[in-house]
Amino acid sequence: MESAIKVQAVNRFAIFANRVHLMNGGVESYRGSAETQEEAIELAIDIAKKSRKSEFFSWLQIFDRVTEKYTVYSITLDGSLKERERSQ
Repeated sequence: MESAIKVQAVNRFAIFANRVHLMNGGVESYRGSAETQEEAIELAIDIAKKSRKSEFFSWLQIFDRVTEKYTVYSITLDGSLKERERSQ
C-alpha cells in the first residue's frame, strides 16, 4: 500500500529555525530547503519576516549539505537576520 503523503527531497541548503536555541528540535526545526545559496538567503529572509507576525522564531541556520558548513543568524525584533559570530 502506497502512502498518500508526498515527501519533498531536501535540497543542498537546508534551513532550520525555532524559538529557543537548545539541544532540542532537530527535524522539528526544519523549515525548508533551497538549491542555491541565494535562494536559501531569500527563503531565510521570508521566514524571518513571517516570524515577526506569527511564529516568533529567535534563530535561523542555513546548512550546506555538501560542505557540511552552516551559518547561524539571530532573527531581530523587526524581522531581519543578523549573522552570529561562532566560536571556533
